[in-house]
Amino acid sequence: MSDDREEASTLSSRIYARLREDVISGALPPGSKLALDKLRARYEVGMTPLREALYRLSSTLLIEAHDQRGFRVAELNLAHFEQVLSARERLETLMLEDSIRDGDAAWLERVARAHALLDGLPMYTSPETGELNLIWRRAHQDFHYETLSGSRHFLQNMFHRLLWDHWSRYRNLLRPPPLDEAVLKLDHARLTEAILARDIDMAVLILRRHVRHGAAALMTVLKA
Repeated sequence: MSDDREEASTLSSRIYARLREDVISGALPPGSKLALDKLRARYEVGMTPLREALYRLSSTLLIEAHDQRGFRVAELNLAHFEQVLSARERLETLMLEDSIRDGDAAWLERVARAHALLDGLPMYTSPETGELNLIWRRAHQDFHYETLSGSRHFLQNMFHRLLWDHWSRYRNLLRPPPLDEAVLKLDHARLTEAILARDIDMAVLILRRHVRHGAAALMTVLKA
């Protein structure tokens, strides 16, 4: 019986991961109803692990659970994005300060390696359309995770990953005009330099400017 429960839990986790990725990427569009029969066919899974995955995902607010009406993908709107932006700024500032204060030499090495990898990748597959290079996108996420990973607070890390999921969803679906790649590269380089120098004030200043730069492009689309 324990093996059966473990297998069911693993299956539910796999479905959760696929649902989460499909919501963040936009494969499951904002506002769309998540019909269970269609999802069963899409993911080739039974009803029990599917429901478990949906209820788990609803706790992230990427989808909504409605009594008697099932599940629906959360909408995108300016008010929600502004909350995500505010929470991200505050949490990342706190985590960056903690990381620089408490992070060890191994953490500094991870930050330097993550930056070196990111810096060597092109941001766009097509600068004209603003289509992001998938490898760059993952390296960019890894870099920002590493800059904050010196923080030893598990809950902070958990909430930050949730905020990043919401932020990524806006970026993937809104498709803002291409940003200046040279400016972003410079931001990443200066942030890395400030972290390696353990200059908290400078690192926080650069990070906030970097986040607001990306937010401005997204808000322009939301307000259009």
